[in-house]
Formats: sequence, C-alpha cells, structure tokens
Amino acid sequence: MIRLRWLAAASLSLLLLAGCSAPTVAPERAAGCIPGAGEAPTTGVSFSHATNVEIVGGDDYRVLTVRQPYPGGDLQSVVLLGCDQADPALPAELTDAPVLRTPVDGIFAYSTTQLPMITELGELDRLTGVGSLDLISDETVREHVESGAAVEFGRNFAIDAERVVAESPPVLLTGGEDDPALPALAAAGTPTVGWADYLETGALGQAEWIKVMGALTGNDAEAAAAFEGIEQRYTELAGRVRGAEPTPIVAGQPYQGSWPVPGGDSTAGILFQDAGASWSGERERATGRLPQALESVLAEDGDARIWLADGPWNTTADIAATDPRLTSIAAAGPDGQVWTRDRFLGPTGGNQIYERGVLHPDEILADLTAILHPDLMPGHEFVYYRQVPTG
Repeated sequence: MIRLRWLAAASLSLLLLAGCSAPTVAPERAAGCIPGAGEAPTTGVSFSHATNVEIVGGDDYRVLTVRQPYPGGDLQSVVLLGCDQADPALPAELTDAPVLRTPVDGIFAYSTTQLPMITELGELDRLTGVGSLDLISDETVREHVESGAAVEFGRNFAIDAERVVAESPPVLLTGGEDDPALPALAAAGTPTVGWADYLETGALGQAEWIKVMGALTGNDAEAAAAFEGIEQRYTELAGRVRGAEPTPIVAGQPYQGSWPVPGGDSTAGILFQDAGASWSGERERATGRLPQALESVLAEDGDARIWLADGPWNTTADIAATDPRLTSIAAAGPDGQVWTRDRFLGPTGGNQIYERGVLHPDEILADLTAILHPDLMPGHEFVYYRQVPTG
C-alpha cells in the first residue's frame, strides 16, 4: 500500500511539472531568500529510505511534496524556485501551492528534530524562529536564541499565528501536526512545510529529511553527503551484528495503565532488531507500539537479563515506586541490567535522543549494540543510554 501511494504521489508531481507552458515573468527583488547564490537546482532529490516526502525536478522549478503533512492530512506540495529566478507559469494544480524562493534566508523551526539538520549544514544563522526554547537541548542553538537571533513562536505546544504573521518568516516548518494556526498562516501567505518526519518507518527514513533542509537552504550536496555518512555508519554497525545470537530484552515500560511494546516494523523495533535484540513485540509487523497488559509482558519477556526502559530512575530501587510488580523482572535483579535513554539531557531537561538522535540513528544503534553485544563494541562511549545503578 505504501508503494502504491508513493507511485501515485510521484505521478501527480510529474504531471504537475509537465503541465506549464506559459511565458515567464522577470522577478523583482525577491524577499526571504539569498540573492546571487548561484543557479538553483532543478533536478530532483533521491530518497532511499524516506517515503513520506519527495522532491521532483523540472525545467524551471522543483516541487517538494509531503504525502502526509500530519496524520490523515492531505498531500501538500510546495514550489521551490531560485532566488533570482523568473516566475514560471504554474499549472492549475499548483496555483494554490506555497512558493518558496531558495536558498531561504530565514527558517522558523517548530520541532527540535529540525535543529540538528540546520546546524549539521552549518546554517544556524538562518534559524530565525523556534517553537520553544525550553525544549531545546543543543547549547549552541540555545545561545543563538538567547542572543535574540531567533524568536519563540510555539510556547505552550501551539503555533502563535499572530506572532508568526508579524515576523513574516520565509518558511515555517511545522511539527507534523494539524495545528489550528495553519489556516491563518495560509491566509496570511506564510509558506509552511508539513514536517512529518516521524511518520517515516525506520530511523534512517527520519534522518534522510536532512535532504529537505538541504533543498531549502541551498545545500543539496552537503545534505546528501551528511546523510550518506550516517547511512554508512549505521549499515556498518548493523552488518557487524548480523549473524550474532539475538539478545532477549524487555522493551519499554508501563505508561498510563498499559505497556506500549514496540512493534517489529516500528522505528524503535527496527533499531532493536538491527542491534541484535529479541522481544515479544518483534513478531508483530506493526509500525507503532502495541499496548499490552503488564502481566503479559512479564510472562513473555520477564526472564530477559537486559531491560531497555525509559525511566527516569536514579537507581534500580526506584523501579518499585513505578510498580512493585516490575521488580520481578530478571533484569532488575542480581546480574541483570536496566538501561534508560536519558544520559544526554539539555539544561532544561530536553532529551538529545529526540533532538540530535533523530538525525543520528547511527549513534543510537552504536549504544544499543554496545549494550546487547559488548564484545562487538570494545571501548564504546555511550551517548544516549545510561545503565541504572543497582540500588
């Protein structure tokens, strides 16, 4: 089904590009972009893992398409033009699409997952707006915002439409949600890109969205090179583990009355499998988490000696406060290991695994491999995972 949707979306984009033939109009000084940056690329961008986004090239412009800008949302297309490029005639299907002149000279980034993609490309100066400073962990980005170079536009987990319209950014990258502010932004002519990277299946698919950032900032080649390095490191690690006996784990922990166990085709599930883990949810071809009863997880995975949990627990003595029944898990007892993914936190408690880790699944996989198969990772320095001390 995913493949059929991909083909349909690709065909639509090609039809849109083929449908224009009217003469072009010489541009006036375009706002929101960097003039003289050279001729903008008109070729498409190749995605090998991401399936929720595509960038298709044509004679005069490119079309960025997000198939689901938010869960259940309609396909969104954005026209990408060069800063000094004449206005092309657009087919009727694109007349209502936002038009972005690139490279953009400012970005409003709602999600923290977008920030490492900006800094990795060396374009922090282009960051002019963030959702909420409190959620940001990267010190350099925090200093950038605190210097006044970027404003906050999404405190309280919602886009402040009035603030955004007043600032008039060249583009706003959403958090992949159907925010109530989006109609007001569209009416005001503020271009948005539905940044639904989290709807990808697989960590490499999410990381590949750096190519979208590259297209917006005029860094196509740099973005492709950055992703290629991430992909190579990830693939090398997965290959190192391949053939090793899987290590049984307990995955996750109870939350609000049930135990969400990662399915085998979920992003976390694929990471666990690539790191050489086995758990009960692995058998289910689900792309999300499967709500299970605590008793069911204890019965199926409770004998595992390694527990990849969320915490936060200072010592294993804290586990009982979450639920006394969890102390029966072998991993919580003698000779067991309990790990939580909260080693790398920002000054206000933001977790870098949800910020830097989205772009660097290779680093997460390295941590997981070192936990599950330490003989394959001698001398590894953990980035995101922390072993909970016995207490």
